[in-house]
Amino acid sequence: MPTPDTFWSYFGATVTYLAVLAVPGGIVGRAAGLRGWALAGLAPLLSYTVTGLAGPWLALAGVSYNPLTVAGVTAVLAGLGFGLRKLGQSRGWIKQGAEEPPTKWHPRAHYAVAACVALAVGISILVVLSARGGTTAVFQRWDTVFHANGIRYIAETGDGSLTGMGTINWYPDGSFYPNAYHLVGSLVYSISGTTIPVTLNAITMPVAGIFALSMVALIRQLGGRAVFAGCTALVAAAATTGAYESVSSGLLPFALGIVLTPLAVVALARFLARPGLDTGYVLALTAVGLLAAHSSALFGALLFAFPLVVQRWYRALRHKPLDGVPEGRGGWRVIGGDVVKMVPVMAGSALLAAPHILGALKFTSGSYPYYAWGSDLPVLKSLGLLVTFRQVLSAPQVWLTVLLVIGVLGLFRLGRMRWVGLSAIGFSALFVLVASFGAEPWVISLSRPWWNDRYRLMALAAIPLCLLAGHGMAELQRWFAKWASGRSWVKSRPALPARLGLATAVFVVAASAVLTKGFYTESNAHAVSFLYYNGPEGEVTPPVSADELAAMNELTKMNIGPDEKVLNERFDGTAWLYAITGIHPVAGHYDPGVPPPDAKYLALHFRDYDTDPEVRAAVRRLNIKHVLIGSTPIKIGEPPAPGLRDLDGLDFLRKDFSNAGASIYTLTR
Repeated sequence: MPTPDTFWSYFGATVTYLAVLAVPGGIVGRAAGLRGWALAGLAPLLSYTVTGLAGPWLALAGVSYNPLTVAGVTAVLAGLGFGLRKLGQSRGWIKQGAEEPPTKWHPRAHYAVAACVALAVGISILVVLSARGGTTAVFQRWDTVFHANGIRYIAETGDGSLTGMGTINWYPDGSFYPNAYHLVGSLVYSISGTTIPVTLNAITMPVAGIFALSMVALIRQLGGRAVFAGCTALVAAAATTGAYESVSSGLLPFALGIVLTPLAVVALARFLARPGLDTGYVLALTAVGLLAAHSSALFGALLFAFPLVVQRWYRALRHKPLDGVPEGRGGWRVIGGDVVKMVPVMAGSALLAAPHILGALKFTSGSYPYYAWGSDLPVLKSLGLLVTFRQVLSAPQVWLTVLLVIGVLGLFRLGRMRWVGLSAIGFSALFVLVASFGAEPWVISLSRPWWNDRYRLMALAAIPLCLLAGHGMAELQRWFAKWASGRSWVKSRPALPARLGLATAVFVVAASAVLTKGFYTESNAHAVSFLYYNGPEGEVTPPVSADELAAMNELTKMNIGPDEKVLNERFDGTAWLYAITGIHPVAGHYDPGVPPPDAKYLALHFRDYDTDPEVRAAVRRLNIKHVLIGSTPIKIGEPPAPGLRDLDGLDFLRKDFSNAGASIYTLTR
C-alpha cells in the first residue's frame, strides 16, 4: 500500500515525536531538580526511560500500554523524583549548586548555542528528507522490518512487554528485545495517526540533532566554552559516522543509543559533584534509559565515561581540587567514597531494569545464533576510515579530519575534559581491533555487545572524535580572535574587542559551512539513502517494491481475519505485510535464525500440499488461506524458498491478483 508522503504527514509525525521526547522526560527531570541545558539534554533520554520502564512493567501488571498509561507512569516517576529531592532538602542532605556547571555563559552565548543546536536539527531533518526513496519512503535494510512490525504491534495490542512484538515472527512466545525505541514509536504512531513508514521516517529525521543536543549538554555540564559547544553541535550534525552511518545500515535503536550516550557523562558528573538522592535518582534513570534504548548503549556509556572517573581519581591522588570534594580529603578516601556512593545507584538501576536484565540473561543463554563478522581490513585502512569519518562512503570528510587534528594538537586546552582523549584512544583501538582482527576469538568475545560489527564500533568511536573535532573548530575561533585582537585597526576602535568573540565564531562557522558544502549535507544524504535501497553506492532496487505494496493493499480488500496468517517468502518485501496493513504474515522478519517450525517446514515443502499431510497440518495450525509472493529479495540473488517456487498452475491454489512483482493466491481446499 503506497504510504502518504506529504509535508503535513511528516510534519505532524515529527512534531509529535519531538513532543514525546520533550514532555515525559522534561517533567521527570524538572521534578528531580534538573534545569537549563542539563534538563534540555537529558529530557529525551528520560522520555525513553519512562517508556522503556512503562512497557515491560505495565505488561507484567496486565495493564495496556498507551498514551494514558504512559502519562500515569510519568506522574509516578516525577513524583518519586520530587519526593526524593524534597526529602533530601528537608533532612539537610542536599546543598544544591555544587552539581551545576562550574562556569557561566553570557545569555547571548546560550542563544548562540541554541541556534547551533536548532541548525543541527535542521541539517539532520534535511539529510533524511533528501535521502528518501520515492513516494513510499519505506526503509529497506535488514532489521527495519522488525522495528516497523514492533511499533505497530505495540500500538495495536497495548502489549509493551520485552518479548511481545517478537511474536510477529517468532510465534507463539516471541523473542527478547529492548524496546524503548518501539514504545516511543508506538506513541508517535497512535497520536499522529499516520502510517508506520512515515512514523519511522519522523523518528529518524532529527537523530543527528539529538546527538548535537547531547554533546552540548555534556560540554555545558563540564564547563566548556560556549563556542566549543556550538561547534561540536555542528560537527555532530556533519559527521557521517556519528548517527547517519548507523541509520544507513538500518541500525535504528543502536543509532538512538549512540546519540544518547554522551548524556551518561552529564548525569554522572552531576552525581559525583554532589552525591544525593536526587542526582542519584537521575543517574539511575539515565542508566536504565540507555539499557532500554539498546542493550549495548549502557556498555558503551560506561566505557565512554570511565576515563572521566580515571581523571577524577588521578587528580584525587595528586591532591588536586575536585568538584564536590572538601579540600584536604585523601585520594583513596575520595575513590572509596565514589565507589560506595555508586552502590545504591547501581542497585536502584538494577531493580528498575529487572525485566530487561532477566530478559537479556535468558536471551544470551538461548538458542538464537551469534555470528561474528570477522572483518580483516588492513590496519592502516582501518585507521584511515576512522579519522576521515566514513565507511559506507568513498569520499573522506577531509575538513572534519583537519578539525580533528587541530583538536588533538590542542588537547591540553580542554582542561577538565582532557579525559576525552583517553576515551578516543580506547574506542579507536577497539574499532581497529574489530575492523582488522575481527575473526580472532578474543576480539569476538570482547566486542560481543556490539555483535563484532565494525560499523557499530565506528559509531561509538565517533563520539569522542566528534568532541575533539568540535574542540578543533573552537580552537580556530580562539586563534582568529587572538590574531584579530592584536591588529591596530581593532585596537583603535574601542567597541570592536568586545564583539570579536561573536564575530570570529560566526566567521569560523560560516567558513566551515562553505568548505564542507553545508556540513556535508549532500554526502550524508547519500549515505542515508542506502536505508531506502539496501545496497552499496549505485544500488537502486528496493526489496519492498511498489508492486509488493500494491499487492499488500489488495490483501486488505479480502476480508482476512485477525487470527489468519498469510503465507509469504521470508526474504522478499512481503515481510513488511503487518507493518503496512496489520495483516499477519507467516514470515515477519528477514532473519532466518530460529524460525517457527511450521514456517520453516512450509518454506521448504508448501508445494507438496496435496501429498504431504504435515504441510496441510501446518496450514491448519497457522490458519492460512492466502499466499503472497513478492519478487525483490533483501539478499541480492537469493532464490525463493523451494516450497514457494512456481506456484502457478497448482490445483490447490487460485491466483486472485498479479502484477509484475507480486502475486496473491487463495487456497481452494
